[in-house]
Amino acid sequence: MNIVTLRMEKMAQGGDALAHLEDGRVCFVSGALTGELVEVELLQQKRDYAKGRVQKVLEASPFRTKPECPFFGRCGGCSMGHASMEFQLDSYRLSVNELFRRFAGTELPPDWKIHSGNPYAYRNRARLVRVGGGYGFREAQSHRMIPVSKCPILTPALNRAIAEKKLPQVPELSVFDNGKGKIACYYKGMRSPEFQRLALNSVQVADVNLSMDASCFFQSNLQLLPELVKSVRESAGSGDYLIDLFSGIGFFAAILQNQFQRIVTVERDPNARIHANRNVPKAKNISSPAEDWLAQNDASGADVLIVDPPRTGLPPTALSAILKAKPRKLLYISCDPATLARDFKSLARGYSIVKAEGFAFYPQTPHFEMFLELKAV
Repeated sequence: MNIVTLRMEKMAQGGDALAHLEDGRVCFVSGALTGELVEVELLQQKRDYAKGRVQKVLEASPFRTKPECPFFGRCGGCSMGHASMEFQLDSYRLSVNELFRRFAGTELPPDWKIHSGNPYAYRNRARLVRVGGGYGFREAQSHRMIPVSKCPILTPALNRAIAEKKLPQVPELSVFDNGKGKIACYYKGMRSPEFQRLALNSVQVADVNLSMDASCFFQSNLQLLPELVKSVRESAGSGDYLIDLFSGIGFFAAILQNQFQRIVTVERDPNARIHANRNVPKAKNISSPAEDWLAQNDASGADVLIVDPPRTGLPPTALSAILKAKPRKLLYISCDPATLARDFKSLARGYSIVKAEGFAFYPQTPHFEMFLELKAV
């Protein structure tokens, strides 16, 4: 083994700590925290950087904690289980601030708020893999599987469903806990009768009941989601015309439908549109890539435009169309602060930040979501 002793300088994207080797190369170290002195096994070495993992902690951070999960370090799900929640929240703030300085060339409003909830037993959605007679998760950076009967971040209802071994026996399975005891599941190739029986579900968020199924994308932390609902409602205000892009099952349009007279939702997944028709019956629900719809329609008349794109962020053509139309208010919900910062660099040509808020939807992981309220300038 190639072992070196390094002092960790800061946290990097993805939950690794960052240090420098004697030759000046950056080294990303899994399982370490800022300020710690650790022995590191170098696993991968490139011309400009190296990757390693902690072999021994020589000087521990005061924020280091004992992981709740016995598979920490092996399972690919949680890479921050060795850090206190205080450390995790501080790392999110430092990381997002740095991303906006680096990619957007700007500062976020000082002391922007971070919403957080329970550090464990919060996750109501999971993708399982078949392991023997039960289910589990994939190992980090591996095709090997880890059999799991209980996961600390999953809701009690999901853990019971896994432990009871009554789920469909298929290679991969998506499961969803609606928060009221009903578990929906979906697997590739599921036929219509099974889909109707096993996949369909509904979920209550704040004061809205939503139709969905286990194949749809939906938030994985129902406990904290009402706080995002409150923030979006406050920022949206009320008006005549709302456009909701990358709308999924129509979640944001549904929570705002009493605040606007006309609503258009745009989502490329035709299955999600079926649910949007149920969730927002007053809206014009369109199945289309958002960038294609923007190229063919004028969004300038919208009082509020909401975007909730995937991790890749807004396509360049969508950014250009938004800047050309320039709706007076833009609400951007992002599951990747790096692409949000990149996109804001472009949007800053026509918008300024009114409010920035963060949501720690995924404790014990480096994943973090941001909400920006932008106004046209």
